[in-house]
Amino acid sequence: MNPYYYLFYKISRGLNKRGNNEWGVLFALSFLISINIIVIYVNIFHVTRQNFADGYKVGLIIIWVFLFITNYILFFHKDKYKQIVKRYEKETLRSKRIGNFLVITYILVTFLAIFFA
Repeated sequence: MNPYYYLFYKISRGLNKRGNNEWGVLFALSFLISINIIVIYVNIFHVTRQNFADGYKVGLIIIWVFLFITNYILFFHKDKYKQIVKRYEKETLRSKRIGNFLVITYILVTFLAIFFA
């Protein structure tokens, strides 16, 4: 089981119930992962408000664009989106509950990391 694909699937089930909002899912996943990267980036380079304008902002934008393009290639190239949904939609009720718990926990920890970084 690929955790990144599973995270994509769970976010897709939450945001794309009608099946016509793939870009929203792609944006949400890229945003979520970029928060993790930004927290690490800020801690490694000791980014403050004063030095943020000195070029760190450009680095963060480049990272986010690269992440968005990578996610686009991963999930919408050669109908990968449909393959992922088909693979995980047959999971058991127990597996769904555990997966929902883990994804919600991951999202909460991600947003909490912003405040403690």
